Amino acid sequence: MVESKAKLKNLRISSKKVRLVADAIRGMDVVAALAKLPITFKKSSPVIEKLLKSAVANAIDKHGVKEEDLKIKSIVVNKAMDLKRWKPAAFGRAHPFRKASSHVEIVLETKEGVKVTTKKKVKEEIETVDLTKTDQKPKSKSDDKKTSDGSSKKSFKEAITGAVKNKSNVKKG
Repeated sequence: MVESKAKLKNLRISSKKVRLVADAIRGMDVVAALAKLPITFKKSSPVIEKLLKSAVANAIDKHGVKEEDLKIKSIVVNKAMDLKRWKPAAFGRAHPFRKASSHVEIVLETKEGVKVTTKKKVKEEIETVDLTKTDQKPKSKSDDKKTSDGSSKKSFKEAITGAVKNKSNVKKG
């Protein structure tokens, strides 16, 4: 069984509200969860859908698994830090309130009976070059500035200085 994770930190929605959507898709097939989330009318639904798509993309990229072969192993919603704010009240007073945040983590796994082929990392062979022996002449600056049709290409600065030196090329109005 292959696992894939995706995390979202400091989501500016209360963890209690996010858990409502998380409980609805916990343990589901990924395809079914992605079908259910757009029709769930909660503020956290599109955010969890995006996080689930990220976890699926991680599984496809790292392990070469198909989207149909994945299911949600766990989805954890934890409380994050609160932003403490003040609301103006009567007679110059202020009442405190907090803006809650949450952390969300989704763990996907492959379904039972699905074979996974892991990608092998291939080490590239690096060719070493001996820099002490140089049989070639260094190229001049004009050799580097050739275009594909063989004409020489000048930089903007060279073109301007050449035009100033050759004022006869410029027509007077």
